Amino acid sequence: MEKIENLMMNNFCKYKRLNEKKFEDVTKRNGLRKIDAEIIIFLSNSGEKDTAKDISATERFTKGHISQSVKRLAEMGFISINQDKNDLRVQHLKLEKPAQDVLNEMIEIKNSIDSCLFAGVTEEEEEILRRVSAKMYDNITNELEK
Repeated sequence: MEKIENLMMNNFCKYKRLNEKKFEDVTKRNGLRKIDAEIIIFLSNSGEKDTAKDISATERFTKGHISQSVKRLAEMGFISINQDKNDLRVQHLKLEKPAQDVLNEMIEIKNSIDSCLFAGVTEEEEEILRRVSAKMYDNITNELEK
């Protein structure tokens, strides 16, 4: 039987490749990089967590890459950058109309990826995966904080 760590890494790598393949057309057509698309998706789901620092907290990208992407997205009109009224050091990021059009397409792609990923998986199995993944995430986070 294959070791769980190998299975997880193989699944992660294939999932990443699937995402890149499915998003390639929409990102190229709109002049976006992978990180730009990720930031648009993040901001669409983040609620009040709408700063570069909030994006950085996901630990998926470096602060430098986030900064470059935010600048690029603002120049393209996909996001606006607004100073916080109470703390001038804080800049809130807001999706603008051009981003919404691209986002709608990306949501469709994300839904198709999810359908592919969870085909044949029961709701119970999905919930178990969610719980186990959350525990593993907490374990890794705790170990990294030591």
